[in-house]
Amino acid sequence: MSSFTTESLVIKRINVGEADRIISLLTPFRGKILVLAKGVRRITSRRGGNIELLNQVRVHLYEARNLPILTEAESIKTFSKLKENLTLTTYATHLLEITDKLLPENVIQPEVYRLLLTTLNFLESSPRRIFVRAYEVKLLSILGFWSKNQISTSEDIKKLLEILETKTYQEISHFTLTESESLELERILRYYLEQVIESSLKSIEMISKRRKDE
Repeated sequence: MSSFTTESLVIKRINVGEADRIISLLTPFRGKILVLAKGVRRITSRRGGNIELLNQVRVHLYEARNLPILTEAESIKTFSKLKENLTLTTYATHLLEITDKLLPENVIQPEVYRLLLTTLNFLESSPRRIFVRAYEVKLLSILGFWSKNQISTSEDIKKLLEILETKTYQEISHFTLTESESLELERILRYYLEQVIESSLKSIEMISKRRKDE
């Protein structure tokens, strides 16, 4: 059987057995893939720290009968600033959750990989909610789920949604939202995402709880 190496972002982990994990990786040229990481929950594992959630990591995988098996993992970027701030962690976790839930497995989506990586970088350097909203709209648009005409809101909010969909992050960084605009965009996009996914989002519940605690 063959093996391959790929750059990836760790978007989900599930514990299996006593020491293993199934890892969801978002890759640029293979899409979202599930891999088996054997023994990574053991204290002695050299790979465990490299495949934490949010990490950008280069992995070497062995193609087995069921799931590819992780043999090596090398961290490229760990996004430590996002992990050190609880609010930013909840926002970043939200990006990972909607990515995992919206993307099918093994469908090549290089745009999505670049979009998520870019968003995490912008969120780390400039921690603003507008980048979270932009990611939601852009991801829905790339995957063919987005239709501004299905949304009932003011024309001003629709214009903001169009900006989030079409403008670059550099351009979006120059926009400032009022608190009411920010909350309205969040409300609309939460409803839209949960309709598409057909379930509630745990990360949004965490964000709401975090906001109440502040």
